[in-house]
Amino acid sequence: MRKWLKILASVIVLVLILVYVAVYMVVPIAITQPPRVRSNMTPERLNLESDSLQWMSHDSIVLSGYWVKANAESSKGVMILIHGIGGCKEHFLPLSHKLASKGIESVLFDGRAHGKSEGDYVTYGYKEKQDISIIVDSILARQPESAIGIWGNSLGGAIAIQALELDLRIDFGIIESTFTELDDIIYDYNDRLTGGLGMRFISDYALKRAGVLAGFDPDEVKPIESVKNINVPMFIGHGDADESISVQYGKDLYDNLKTANKELFIVPGAGHFNLMKIGGQDYEKSVFGFIERNFSDQER
Repeated sequence: MRKWLKILASVIVLVLILVYVAVYMVVPIAITQPPRVRSNMTPERLNLESDSLQWMSHDSIVLSGYWVKANAESSKGVMILIHGIGGCKEHFLPLSHKLASKGIESVLFDGRAHGKSEGDYVTYGYKEKQDISIIVDSILARQPESAIGIWGNSLGGAIAIQALELDLRIDFGIIESTFTELDDIIYDYNDRLTGGLGMRFISDYALKRAGVLAGFDPDEVKPIESVKNINVPMFIGHGDADESISVQYGKDLYDNLKTANKELFIVPGAGHFNLMKIGGQDYEKSVFGFIERNFSDQER
């Protein structure tokens, strides 16, 4: 009996050690270092006219991107497109194609620690919002009178919200399928991956460690607070069957938006990545109608 108690105690100690190592090292790395995805798709394969661009961030990280030109003699404006975690700029090329056909240019890029851009860590908007401002600088240096919109999906939506709060030169935003607070979504993922056994203090500790590793303050990543300071037009889209980020977060962001010029489109049956597909013509008409109206309303 005593022998079995010793074995049980040893197993418990080993499990606790493994849990500690996971929370202290493995999970923080998973939070801040998404797998890099690269694509062979190019604008040319979609018959898009474009320029390849690079930007230097405030902390000397080189970002890689495209400027996709409009299929028109004059541009209505420029949309900045921001992909989600683990994504890359090429995922937005079909959207750039649609925008170009409507006379709208687009700038799409690999976020830090993604695709062909440099950087080891993602910071969920803490540093990325400043990257957006550098891209805005480059747009206005090239086209000083251009109106600028921003469109972000998932992580890209959270970055776009924080960029809209920071940089008043961005005229409006399209936000899809994003979260309200970083600590909440990290807990949600933890709870789902552990089959409902997630513990808040563990996910909070892992996130704090992630912040130390990547050099940012996770407590500052709160899109729900940022929207309270945003007074430009905003369109929020979310699927009510989103398996990754609850539709309630989209509703909360909409309810807390300062601007009165806002739209919320909940797509019945849509998940995290298929708003346009499931929403069909109704969703597409609403999004592009919003974009057209806001580009026509902006004059520099």
